[in-house]
Parts: sequence; C-alpha cells; structure tokens
Amino acid sequence: MTRLFSVILLLFCSCQKPDNSNTGWQKVFQNDENGETIFGDKSKLIDAVRLGYPIRIGWGSNRVEHVADADFLTIFEGEEVFAQIKTILGQAPRIDGDSLKIRFRTQNHWTSIAGTNGYTTSIMTNYMQDTLVGGDKDRYRSSTWYVLYPNHGLNIEAKPLWQKTSPNWEKWKKVNE
Repeated sequence: MTRLFSVILLLFCSCQKPDNSNTGWQKVFQNDENGETIFGDKSKLIDAVRLGYPIRIGWGSNRVEHVADADFLTIFEGEEVFAQIKTILGQAPRIDGDSLKIRFRTQNHWTSIAGTNGYTTSIMTNYMQDTLVGGDKDRYRSSTWYVLYPNHGLNIEAKPLWQKTSPNWEKWKKVNE
C-alpha cells in the first residue's frame, strides 16, 4: 500500500509545472518616480530587451491603471531602458451617476515614452487637423515592466548590441566632436 501511494505521489508531482518556472508574462522590474527600484532586477529587463523578448509596461494615474506593449525600446549605456508605446486613439474614463464608461477622445491620438529612471513624456495629436493638442511635458512616475519569456529555455547570453569599446564608437566620437 505504501509503495502504491509513493508511485501515485511521484506520478502526480512529475506532472505538475514547477512554481518557479520563468515562462509566460512575468513582472521583472518596477521603478518609482525617482527611478529607484521598487521590485525586481533591472538587469533582467535589460537582458530580455537584448534577447528580443516582448515587453509590456504598466502605470497608473487618477484611479486607472494602464498596460501597453512596448513598441520601440532603447537601452541607454546599459543602464536605463526607455519604452515607447504604439499610438492609440485617446480615451478617458467617464462616470455618469453610478455608471462607469470609457469613452474615446474623438480625433485624438496619444503616445508615450517611459523610462526605468522614472522619466515619462507623452504627446496627444488631433489627427484630423494634424496638430499637437496636449502632452509633450517631462514628468516622472512609477512604472512596472513585464517580460514574455518563451515556453522553452534558451541558453543565450544577452550581450550588448553595441559598446563604447568597439572601433565604431571611436569613429562616431571623432565625427561628432
């Protein structure tokens, strides 16, 4: 009877996915408005960007939380990550009595850039008139960074895509001095 129980327990445990598996969407880093680490390890985010893993960024303001896919990512000197989200049709919450709605801001497109150092900026344009109608201000806020890890392990080192020590750095420096 003890052997049967042991075999059943072994089979059950071998079918379970480990709790510490690093696959799927994982929160890897969170910074405050001063760029201080609240959660995680910024180097894991930098490695994920270098390896080309999908990144999402989340933030909150005025009773709402937003999460968006990072469309364009920049690593500055191996220390900070900046993420630009795709332009969206503007929206805003609206409370009518006891009813909550999210409404489009007609004619407005909005986009934002956020950094692991707390920096953020955004712009809003009127796409009908092709004019700037808001944003374009420097602000600082907390942001949360998520990585989509593949379902299979990769044994690849996340090396910088470009380094100051390369011959190209010296050429660039001379041309731009």
